[in-house]
Amino acid sequence: MKSSTDREEESRIEAYYREQWDSARGREMPPEALERVFHAICKRMNGKTQRFAPGRLLRYAAAIFAGAVISLGIRMFFDRVPAESVQGDFTVFADRGQRSNISLPDGTKVWLNSHSKITYPRDYGLHERTLSLSGEAYFEVAADPEKRFTVNAGDMQVEALGTSFNVKAYGDDRETVATLFSGSLQATVRGKTLTLEPEHCVTFDREENRLISRRAENAAYASMWRDSELAFSRQTMDEIAVMFNRLYNVTIQFESEKIRNIRFSGVIKNNSLDNVLEIISLTAPIVYRHRGDTIILSERKKITRVNKNIVQSFKTELPMK
Repeated sequence: MKSSTDREEESRIEAYYREQWDSARGREMPPEALERVFHAICKRMNGKTQRFAPGRLLRYAAAIFAGAVISLGIRMFFDRVPAESVQGDFTVFADRGQRSNISLPDGTKVWLNSHSKITYPRDYGLHERTLSLSGEAYFEVAADPEKRFTVNAGDMQVEALGTSFNVKAYGDDRETVATLFSGSLQATVRGKTLTLEPEHCVTFDREENRLISRRAENAAYASMWRDSELAFSRQTMDEIAVMFNRLYNVTIQFESEKIRNIRFSGVIKNNSLDNVLEIISLTAPIVYRHRGDTIILSERKKITRVNKNIVQSFKTELPMK
């Protein structure tokens, strides 16, 4: 039960923040402030609110501010403020070593892999549904035949209706890949369009300027990252090193050039960094060691006997000599 002193202190703090809120009403909020408010709303929606330091004053202030943020969030999502009234776009991102997810205003669900971001306009869903992607994302698109859903992913534009699909479009990768799981999808690059069926993927090779579609050998692999699983389909150790940098925010250093071209296939259920490195070292002539945020890989002359239960049918292809 609160004491009279507690109630008086809470009332004074509430009155102060109410006055600040009222005085700010009607002013145009700077885009960067709106951006921070938007991300705060997203974190609350995803159950990722940050903990505040103890203290009665900060606790009450945080509670009042959270209420104001929720009120603004309701207006932003349901009143559909015209784009002219607020400048700039919304950006949702996942840093290196992190993942994120969000529900867009139309109900479309988006999962972001590490080192990825999406950007969409403030009038998203009013006339059409268009967003930009840098990195990798999985989409479950809310059905709306009247409004097309388009993802601009570097050179590739992907259009879908009532569809689930994955797009991998990191700027420093040679290829952009879209994999379809259900529904229909069209991929367009520089005027050339291909239509996909479920369990197919489309790949654009930037170096060869080539767009091709094919049945995905293991389509499910493309979305396993959402469940914290790592899936490899003949990826080289060099390619995996880039993945490690995004997923774990570490740098891979090769002491032997020979091991860069070793290829790996299979699924690792527990994708903690040490577990993945251990499985790699059990299936290939590779030795690893930590030095701060750097993982040093060197060649081992003799491969340790493989424990099939540990590696879970993980396969290794050594390069031709």
